[in-house]
Amino acid sequence: MTPWDIRALSRALVAALLGLLVVWLVTAASDEGQLTVGARAGRTLPLAPLCSAVGAALALGTARVRLESRAFEALGRSPAEISLTAALGAALPSLVIGIAIAIVPSVDVSAFYPRAVRGDVFIQNESGFVSPTLGVRIDAEGETHVLEAPRATVEDEGLPRGARLAAAAATGLAGLSLALVAARAALRRSLLDRRRRRRMRVLAFVEALGCALLTLVAFQAAAARVAPAALAVLPSLALLAVAIARLRWGHGGMRDRSVT
Repeated sequence: MTPWDIRALSRALVAALLGLLVVWLVTAASDEGQLTVGARAGRTLPLAPLCSAVGAALALGTARVRLESRAFEALGRSPAEISLTAALGAALPSLVIGIAIAIVPSVDVSAFYPRAVRGDVFIQNESGFVSPTLGVRIDAEGETHVLEAPRATVEDEGLPRGARLAAAAATGLAGLSLALVAARAALRRSLLDRRRRRRMRVLAFVEALGCALLTLVAFQAAAARVAPAALAVLPSLALLAVAIARLRWGHGGMRDRSVT
């Protein structure tokens, strides 16, 4: 790893973290208030892979970096070797977030599995109204009486089996795969003719959009109990396999040493 690689990694890491900060601030400003830090983080974390992709693109998309990459290619480094450290730096927040989701129970993962929220229930009887969910009774005179303490909320209650592990794996894998795709597109587009640049941008966009849509559908299906939660890991895993295959066996990978 050269000093240039370290700088590229740092730039991508900072860009991804800034993206996460912006997303968190927007989420905090637009929620209904009175939410815990874990709940706000849970609403932000599903967008961490997108921030990783943006971080990789910003770190490698400047004119100076593209000129420096040409010089490195002239010295024998492939585009994959040049962009790999930036992609890893951008993916690092998503990987750390994935680990945190897996091991920290207080992080709310319900945002990964959107579903209709059930409200509090009031049942009418002879003496007034009773709410078993709130643990209170309201008599005919309007007086409120506590029946019992409300039942404590169980972590991940109402979520499908393996929901937390699936969300953690999907976040880490999606962050890494999208960062690799974005880094490849950002670096290689300056070394190709206009038609191939356009084709590469379209391909990267289609891959990222397809991965996001398939993952979203899988999470929705898991929330509706029509598919296992582990299904949400497959799109990002497939995209990661494609990105690694490109690094290893061509299409701008480790064996492509030619300068376009």
